[in-house]
Amino acid sequence: MLGFLAAALLTASPDSLVVTTGWLAAHRGDPDLVILHVAMDRGDYDRGHIPGARWLNPHELLSMAPPGSELPSAEHIDSVLGALGIGPGTRVVYYGDTWMSPRVFLALEYVGLGDHASWLDGGLPLWRKEQRPLSTDAPTWTPGHVEARAHPDIVVDATSLRAQLESPRLLLVDGRSPGEYSGTDHSERLPRSGHIPGAVNLPWERTFTDGAAALDGTPSLLQSREVLRKLFTDAGFTDGRELVTYCTVGLRASHLYFIARYLGYRPRLYDGSMSEWSRKQELPMVSGPNPH
Repeated sequence: MLGFLAAALLTASPDSLVVTTGWLAAHRGDPDLVILHVAMDRGDYDRGHIPGARWLNPHELLSMAPPGSELPSAEHIDSVLGALGIGPGTRVVYYGDTWMSPRVFLALEYVGLGDHASWLDGGLPLWRKEQRPLSTDAPTWTPGHVEARAHPDIVVDATSLRAQLESPRLLLVDGRSPGEYSGTDHSERLPRSGHIPGAVNLPWERTFTDGAAALDGTPSLLQSREVLRKLFTDAGFTDGRELVTYCTVGLRASHLYFIARYLGYRPRLYDGSMSEWSRKQELPMVSGPNPH
């Protein structure tokens, strides 16, 4: 019976990709649960975290290779996750910086553990607001081993994306700001400004109830599933279309990838994004507010 319940807990379901603070408060003592506090600064963790949470610097799950290769190898991801005590039967709940946390999901997805991972809706700010307990103690744990197998089908490269641009099945979603999309905002200092032909603009922060906070890296509650679904349908998503997300370096696109998975879609990510595309002069780009 216990085995059945454990299996049910880990059953792949879009709903399981997001959990509430109430759920985590009730389950944070579960033996197979690992909570990750995602922050680039260890001091953020040391000042107070959810009891039992383990600190993860998200840069450990980013490759330092040139644009287009930001996901590290499955073996590297395995070593990082294993050091955190994560294995094939682990349920992972993560929270933290809105820009970087989606890379945690993407890395887990890449090694086949995406369906065992959940974003904490509202994150630490909501946990604090609800006056739930905090800790400054770092827990101890036994290292794990993921037995990683790469799932390269979740990403696309520039060559394959270029070959699909004329396909009516392709829905290419640009997660940047309207100014970056149209080419009027040059703050990222890319070699060329604008967007990939045919891409539609869906600023990633619109998926949060407080978009301004998300832009600062602070989580708020996600929009309802109905609102999230409408964002994608308004962008042109229908059953049968191939959804690919991108942004500047793959961070915002990773969040949209996660949201699409949460809605039950099967998206893909162009990880090189505009950092790679804009540097390749042979690849087409357009400017202005329209896809073409």
